[in-house]
Amino acid sequence: MLFIKTKSLKNPSIYLLLLLSSIFFNCSKDAEPNLNSENKITSFIINGNDEEFVGIINHTTKTIGITTNNLDLSSPITPIIEISKNATISPSATNPQLFNNVVRYTVTAENGDKATYSVTVISSDNKITSFSIKPNDIIFQGEIDHQNRVITIESTGLELNNLLIPEIEISPNATINPSPLTQRDFSLDLEYTVTAQNGNDATYTVITNNTALSGEKQILSFQFDINGDIFEGVINHSNLTIDIETYHNPSNISPTITISDGATISPNNEEPQDFTEDVQYVVTAANQSTNTYTVRTKWVRFYSINSAHNTSNLFTRYYYNATPKVRTRNVDLTVPNSKIILENNQNSYDLNHYNYYTFMTSNNDLDTSFFIEFPQDIVSSTDYKLKYIVDNEVISISDFEIDILVENAPDIISSNQTSYNFNDTLILTGNNLVPGLRIAAHNITIYQYDENYVSVNSNGTELTFPLNVNQSMFPPSSPYPTHVIIFYNLRYGETIILDFN
Repeated sequence: MLFIKTKSLKNPSIYLLLLLSSIFFNCSKDAEPNLNSENKITSFIINGNDEEFVGIINHTTKTIGITTNNLDLSSPITPIIEISKNATISPSATNPQLFNNVVRYTVTAENGDKATYSVTVISSDNKITSFSIKPNDIIFQGEIDHQNRVITIESTGLELNNLLIPEIEISPNATINPSPLTQRDFSLDLEYTVTAQNGNDATYTVITNNTALSGEKQILSFQFDINGDIFEGVINHSNLTIDIETYHNPSNISPTITISDGATISPNNEEPQDFTEDVQYVVTAANQSTNTYTVRTKWVRFYSINSAHNTSNLFTRYYYNATPKVRTRNVDLTVPNSKIILENNQNSYDLNHYNYYTFMTSNNDLDTSFFIEFPQDIVSSTDYKLKYIVDNEVISISDFEIDILVENAPDIISSNQTSYNFNDTLILTGNNLVPGLRIAAHNITIYQYDENYVSVNSNGTELTFPLNVNQSMFPPSSPYPTHVIIFYNLRYGETIILDFN
């Protein structure tokens, strides 16, 4: 208020002017507003997973701390913020923010004063969210019980590889001890402690229930299927051997094999093998233990048939009175109830055999040879096969067919001598004789002579062959029993044995 001493003012007009000025000054000063200086965040809340998380505000340090759980901070969140009356905030409270790092808000009071708050959101989450192990390249996922903090793993085959580095996922911003990169023995119960961002600990116990893998590693069956013929192997699990017989060529066979459940076999049974030699198969059980089986194949076969006893070449055309030599492998005619038959779809004949000879090969195979006689009542046919029978079971069948002709077969009755030298003349008598001979000589050579060397009279009762053609047919010293065989039109006939000197 302005005080004026009136006695010093002698001019009334000046007094009046001063009085009015004082009144105006006082009125103007009373009309000026009082601006708010408050610049506080009074409430800070974030929501997530149907839960409200309230910030703790320290106005002295200008910090706001919020502790959350089960809240994903990797996506922006729009907070709920309250501030002082008439103040403003930046950034706007309506703007979503990423709270995985510190977020700063500046509050400006009505009078322009500013305050900056730092908002830190930390997590109380201390969970193991995923846990798995991978023994033998098989993943086993743990079942997590968060209430009891127990992780249960149901595994198989852990006994093969129990030292493992697990795959672990935990709450964001939490830590775990021991390190998930540490190799540990999962045949034991193990503990892992998870520490939340706010320092809270939770200890989980990992329990692995392991089912041991099977140790079964057997070949349960072994079979050849060759051209529709089935041959079963005989399995000895004690000796780990498989013995199988076949009369087909086993040099390129993919066998049919069954093995124990869960086991594997090498080589693969779809791979063709040469079973003329022993073949080994390794069966590996689920627990990786192994058995090695040796397959021993006995190829029971008719090698050849030929009237020339000194050759193993195959020849299949005969007159019924021929006596060819048969060579076999593993055909054992000393076995009781064994025999050789000649058979086609219409006829079957038991055959007589003689001069049976055997020897064992270096591979423990039985090689045999013998002469056979065709029956007198045989019927002409081009499709006979030899069969080896034991106890009425077919053990082997020739893979060649034999052509036998009965009609007008040459028949030798006699020879003009029993012993011959070079330059002698061989004369045979008989019926239906033909101008053709083969001579199986001492030097393992077969000499063949046709009508250019051999003559037959008009009624076929006499055959003449001068022995002056080849002296090498005759041995240099002692007499040699030489097979002289009718051979005409590529067909063997009867044999007569004569001494060549």
